[in-house]
Amino acid sequence: MADKIKLATREHPLYIDNLDLWDMYLDAAMGGDNFINDDYILTHRLEDTDDYNDRVERGYYLNFCDAIPSIYNSYIFKAGVERPPDKTLEKFRENVDGRNTTISDYVKKLGYYSSIFGVIHALVDMPYLNKSVISKRDLEEHKLYPYCSIIYPMQLVDWSLDRYGNFRWVVIKSTYYKDIDPGIERVQEDHYKLITTTDWRVENEDGIIVTFDDGAPAKGDNKLGIVPIVTMYHKDINDDKVGESMIKDIVYVNRTILNWCSCIDEQIERQTFSQLVVPDDGSLAEASETEDDPLKKLGTAHAYTFPADATHPPRFISPDTSTIRVIWDLVVDHIKEMYRMGGLQGGTSDLYTSRSGRQSQMSFMGVNSSIAEKSARYEKFENAISKLAYLQLSGDVSKYESVKYPSEFDVVALSEEVDSLFKIMERNFSGVLNKTMMKNVARRVTPLAPQSIRKEIEDEIDSGDGRVETIKTNNIDSELRGDGNPNTSLGDSYKTKSDKDKEEIGHRSKD
Repeated sequence: MADKIKLATREHPLYIDNLDLWDMYLDAAMGGDNFINDDYILTHRLEDTDDYNDRVERGYYLNFCDAIPSIYNSYIFKAGVERPPDKTLEKFRENVDGRNTTISDYVKKLGYYSSIFGVIHALVDMPYLNKSVISKRDLEEHKLYPYCSIIYPMQLVDWSLDRYGNFRWVVIKSTYYKDIDPGIERVQEDHYKLITTTDWRVENEDGIIVTFDDGAPAKGDNKLGIVPIVTMYHKDINDDKVGESMIKDIVYVNRTILNWCSCIDEQIERQTFSQLVVPDDGSLAEASETEDDPLKKLGTAHAYTFPADATHPPRFISPDTSTIRVIWDLVVDHIKEMYRMGGLQGGTSDLYTSRSGRQSQMSFMGVNSSIAEKSARYEKFENAISKLAYLQLSGDVSKYESVKYPSEFDVVALSEEVDSLFKIMERNFSGVLNKTMMKNVARRVTPLAPQSIRKEIEDEIDSGDGRVETIKTNNIDSELRGDGNPNTSLGDSYKTKSDKDKEEIGHRSKD
């Protein structure tokens, strides 16, 4: 029989393989001193140690490893989440982590980190109460609600999975500070928590069960019968609890841009001022060795000299800026590529080129697909932690109503769909048909409205006859603008550059 080993010595092979990558991803996303340092700014052959250190000191970072994942959250939560009312989960949704974080903010935060690392975990637990049997009355009296704790991939040091991809057990590393008494020096310890389907315990580095200052237990039974951890992936290639990061390729491009910008900065630092060139028969060079340096009087700092019998007068030589322009063009092109790799650009078309409304809409189809896929993972994660919260509260999970995250983010497409529905309703084929379509429109445009408001809207629709009056428009103005709305110039979006040039020439001729 094999000897038991200390939890501190356990490390999963995938954890070992990915630890350095996770650290780099986090450094890149956090930016600042985490990424602007000698680990990521590379030296080149034309500088010595002092020049390199100065360049690192002046470094700046165009951080797209943070910006691109953040854009996903902006789209998803702006569109709105349909969350059915649930009295059982009401308190949990208001304070999902015991720190007054709402469930939307919590999912947003973990979704961001899943993009950075490729995976993030949440442990759903209950506060400690020193009673062998806890009733529903105890939960209410002591305000005991489930709470979630973030488990970063660097903390999940070891695990085992069954054939269905469920955890058999996990080992979670955390830092614990013994500092409850301000009169005693703080002590820092590494703790290792083992959770199995039957029990749990917390050990220190020596394999000894720890003692918490507040009297909380360090071991106990797992009454749920499962490991209460939910995993959110950015992309789950093998469902191996590692995943694939959104910035796995972006981070290297962003690092290259960091170094290119550093080289541009160095050129500007060295070549900002034009260089003075003056004739010299040798006397200026000799005088420069004395305290009365004539070169400081002639130029802003230094001056180059040429033979005194030369015919051309003193002049300033401007630095060559062509290399700066070349590098900056490369930076701009690679920024576009990072957006494409991040799924926020439908193709390789120029982000800075004006496009027609239809062309922009078609380009956004790929973007919509990427955001919808991300939104579906958010939805799956929230429903999973909510069901675990139900279990922690001894609730009936079958009564849980699933949360719905948005799947469509193309506002132009939604507007066109609504317009098409109204054109059909204006024909008044059927009152029942019109009412049904009206309800569908109301649900689409008010996804966040409370259930009572939505019911009131639908009751108003049912109380009517379903007939829709045709909206009259100003035909003259419509012909001039090319659309039915006198307040917009959407028709101009579909005109080619040639059409616009012809119109401009026509306007000038009339003037």
